[in-house]
Parts: sequence; C-alpha cells; structure tokens
Amino acid sequence: MVTIDADRLETHAASLLRALGAPAKTTEDVATSLVDADRKGHTSHGVLRIPTYGQMIADGVLVPDAEPEVTTTDGPTAVVDGCGAFGHVVGRTAVETLAERSAQYGLATVGIRNATHLGRIGEWAERLAERELCFLSFVHTSGGGLVVAPAGSTTRRFSTNPITAAVPTFDKLPFPLVLDMATSQVAHGKLDAAEANGRPLPPEWAVTADGEPLTDPEQMGEFRDGDTWGAIRPLGGTTAGHKGTGLAVMAELFAGLLGGGPVAGQRDPDAWFTNGAFFMAIDPTQFSDREQMAAQVEAFVDHFRAADPHPEVAVGDAASGSTPLLPGEAEHRTAQNRAEEGIPLPDRVVDQLASLAVEHDIEDPFAGQ
Repeated sequence: MVTIDADRLETHAASLLRALGAPAKTTEDVATSLVDADRKGHTSHGVLRIPTYGQMIADGVLVPDAEPEVTTTDGPTAVVDGCGAFGHVVGRTAVETLAERSAQYGLATVGIRNATHLGRIGEWAERLAERELCFLSFVHTSGGGLVVAPAGSTTRRFSTNPITAAVPTFDKLPFPLVLDMATSQVAHGKLDAAEANGRPLPPEWAVTADGEPLTDPEQMGEFRDGDTWGAIRPLGGTTAGHKGTGLAVMAELFAGLLGGGPVAGQRDPDAWFTNGAFFMAIDPTQFSDREQMAAQVEAFVDHFRAADPHPEVAVGDAASGSTPLLPGEAEHRTAQNRAEEGIPLPDRVVDQLASLAVEHDIEDPFAGQ
C-alpha cells in the first residue's frame, strides 16, 4: 500500500489522461472526480479506473476529446447525449442542466445516453444537494457489461444498476445526505478493489456458475467474459435477493426508457458498457420553507443518532466502520482523514499507473515510495 497526497495524485492523473488524448479542461475535470472518489474512500471509482479508460479509448468506445450535447429540451426536461465522452464531463453537463432548469421550474429531469462511465454517481448527487436541491437517479450500462444475476440464477442479466438519492441538510450537518447504492450486493468496482488489495470476497457477494459462493475475485472475470465466470448476487443475496432483482429491473428500465439508450437484451452482453441514466432534481422550497425543513432534518438526525450500537449486530461486510452512519457520513469522515494523512492506494493500482506512466514517458510520482 502506498500513500500519496491528493494534489500530487490529481496532477499525475491529469498527466495520464492528457497522454490518453483528453484536452486540458477534460483532464482537469476527470482527474478531479477520480481523486475525489479516492479521497472519499471509493477506490473502486478512483484512479484505479484510468487503465480501463485507456482500453476503452483504444477500442474506440470512449472518445477522449468528445463533448456531450444537450439534444432535446422541453420545459423542465432535457436529454444529454454523452457522444462517447468521458462520463465525468457528461455528469457535469447533466448537473448544470438540472440546476438551471430546476431554478426555473422547481423540478427538472435529464435523460442521459452514450455516457461511457459516469463515475461515482454520488458526486453528482452531492453537487446538487450542496445547492439545496433533492436528487434522484437510476443508472444502467445500456445492455453491455452485465455482471449481476437475478435471484435464483447464476446467469448475468444486469449491471449493478445503481440508484442514488440525496437530500440537502440546510447547514444542520457539514455534509449532504447521499445514498448511492448498487442494486446488487456490491458494486463491481468493489470486487476490483478487493482483488487489488489481495482480499477474498465475503461469501454472500458473488456466486460461481455452479451456484457456489465465489470468494476469489480473480474468478469473477471481466465485464465481457460471459456466463462461464461468476456473477454478483442481487441486493439481498440468498435472503431477499428478489427485492434487489426488482430494484435492478426498475433501474434498468427507468434509465433505458427515459435515457433513450438500449436496455439489457438489445446489445451484445459482452460488449463494453456505456452508462445511460435518468436524473431528477427538485427544489424542496417549492413544497415547504427552508426553516421548517432544516428543523425536520435536525430532528431526524438527532433521532437517528440516539440509536444504541450493539456489539453483536454487524453493520455489514461492505460498510464503513462498526456503528450506524448516516448516508454520506462515511465519505465525509474519510475525506477529512485523507486530507491530513493522504490517499492510500493498493500496490496493484500503483503498479498499473506506473506502467502507464512509463508507456507514455511520464514521470512516475510513486518512484521511491
């Protein structure tokens, strides 16, 4: 494990992205988003992704200098075509579109297609909640890169199809309340992070093609390895996987029908993924006044924090810490710690980034560490 300062890591990430063909503004935006994910404890959506983006560019799936287009506008609704650009640029376009239209109409929606990889959806939720807007989204991978099996199956039929929601806290907390969750037991990137750290998977996370618990992340295979490899279980696992399956179905269709891109079953499931999504922003002051809502948030937070943690009741294998935390609190705490201590990166990620730096004749920031 190597620890590196966030600013130094962001500079290096920008250099690598520039070498992959991204223009200056794009490299700045994407590097900022990737390192923000690492700062907040989501290694799965941080600089670990840069080699994958390089592969996507080489295969012509991601166009590094492309710009998203707002193609359809009608009152509070809009459609953003990512045009194969970096998803972090697409996400920023969607956020700005939502902010402008919700200010005008009180509520705004955006359908997103051809977004490659939107990154950590929680980032877009945070950006809108910080403007004191509520947020809701459904995301899929437009029929490619399927890694999740429905309840009672080992056959890959979904992506991790995240659902994200955010509520502003009106200065009653130093962070917005953001729920950013896969409808599978765990996000696919968590398996990548486990493999990078040399950790086995908890038996409830994934299943082999034979129906046995899959605990070696290397046996999961790539997005495009088909059904001869394992699959991630739906949220709820063997106990309530039908609920995760239902959520995944709804996320798939909300993202597909309202985003306008293909759904699972309309593309080769072994093709590269490209995110499609439906984003919604709501101005809560259209329904109540700010002072009243601030009081509601404060009362609920006090009520939540009064819950006594029990040493015999586990929070969960993928949770941060051992006590109940509000949605978004783990990210806030981790970012505070890493601002002082630096960002830890698994050795495998360091090696991959160092190799990419050598390939593009870029100074290796990890040398000597």
